[in-house]
Amino acid sequence: MWNRLLAGLLCLVLAAFAARADEKPYRVSLIGDGFDGTSWHTGVLVELAPGWKTYWRMPGDSGVPPDFTWTPSQPARIEVGYPTPARHADKSGEAVGYDREVLFPVTVTPDKPGDIDLKLDLFFGVCKDICIPAQASASVSLGTSARDPLGSLRVDTARAALPTPGDAVTAAEVVTRDGKPALQLTLKERPEDIFVESTTSAYFRAPVFSDDGRQALLPIGSLGDASKLKGQALTITYLTGGKGHEQTLMLP
Repeated sequence: MWNRLLAGLLCLVLAAFAARADEKPYRVSLIGDGFDGTSWHTGVLVELAPGWKTYWRMPGDSGVPPDFTWTPSQPARIEVGYPTPARHADKSGEAVGYDREVLFPVTVTPDKPGDIDLKLDLFFGVCKDICIPAQASASVSLGTSARDPLGSLRVDTARAALPTPGDAVTAAEVVTRDGKPALQLTLKERPEDIFVESTTSAYFRAPVFSDDGRQALLPIGSLGDASKLKGQALTITYLTGGKGHEQTLMLP
């Protein structure tokens, strides 16, 4: 009898470990189906287990930016909005992204009026003690009669919180500091953080501020030849008062 009980308990423990091993540290869904007369507004909700994070479109020193693959039931223009990220430190250096959860607002504008079924295949990265690639699929039916008002409210809130146009950066140039390239920015005021993107492989690290916050120096990594930045258009996203702003600036 005792042998049977022990065997049963062992089976339960092994089953629990197997179930836990199969659990993923993330969940992906499409929520919201608001319609403004021309476009539908839905959103990609990525929920993360405690301690896990995922990445922005420019992921930092390493990491995997999200790759959205859409399959609409009819031709449509699909635009994804990226919430303002945060900078995190991990074993591989700096990571730029989100923790706990993130909602990417999505605007779907069909070529012709009519309801539309939308499928998403998402390839992205998640990271805790280790970083792993992740894949998920989700779908939503978008019609003129809303079926998910609470989800639509969350999407509207996320859309309103997206970075807005800004002009805090007045000049940018590539300089050399301690024999290494860096991006020097002239600012109207000191932001809380600055994220810079270019079409090159350069990663612009966390800013070091000087001159009462009117100057910022961002060391440049992952770029062998700094001359590749000459004439580049930079997308600069910065955080001020908890609100994100975005502007484009040309390098000389």
